Amino acid sequence: MILDALFILNLFYAVWRGYRRGLIVGLFSLLAGIIGLAAAMKLSVVMAGFLHHQLHLDGEWLPVLSFILVFIVVVLLIRIGAKAIEKTIQFAMLGWLNKLGGILFFAIIYSIGFSIVLFYAEQSKLLPADTIATSKIYSFIQPWGPSVMDGMGVIIPIFKNMFGELKEFFGGLATRMSVILFFI
Repeated sequence: MILDALFILNLFYAVWRGYRRGLIVGLFSLLAGIIGLAAAMKLSVVMAGFLHHQLHLDGEWLPVLSFILVFIVVVLLIRIGAKAIEKTIQFAMLGWLNKLGGILFFAIIYSIGFSIVLFYAEQSKLLPADTIATSKIYSFIQPWGPSVMDGMGVIIPIFKNMFGELKEFFGGLATRMSVILFFI
């Protein structure tokens, strides 16, 4: 029952965010995060070289600073584009459609996120069996996160079999912890 209440709160928050931000900004925010990470991973070396040669900056933190700078610049540029597109849609009197789409988009994204949190909580043994048993939504929402991540593994190979590997990790961790606790 507690999982159901948490899911409903999560859904209310998603609806509120979706209404406030709309579909265009929501989609572009997701894209900005993905593209920003990819660009930061690819271009942080170039940025670090630029900062080193042009501004004479040195230090172990330079690659991290470069990564953060590239990520922020890319995300901001994409968000500016999203706002421009959103203004065009509002001008065309389709603002209500943007808000409705935003509500649906954020509800789906937050449900997937909730599913991923459930996965980690279950694997970490933070969810008691009776909590899972009394939940009405658990069996419906729990497979979403792993399914989406496995599907993303087709497009982005790093996500391939991520949840299978995490299950193995948590299983091995439980075994190691029981051995350690046995000797304590």
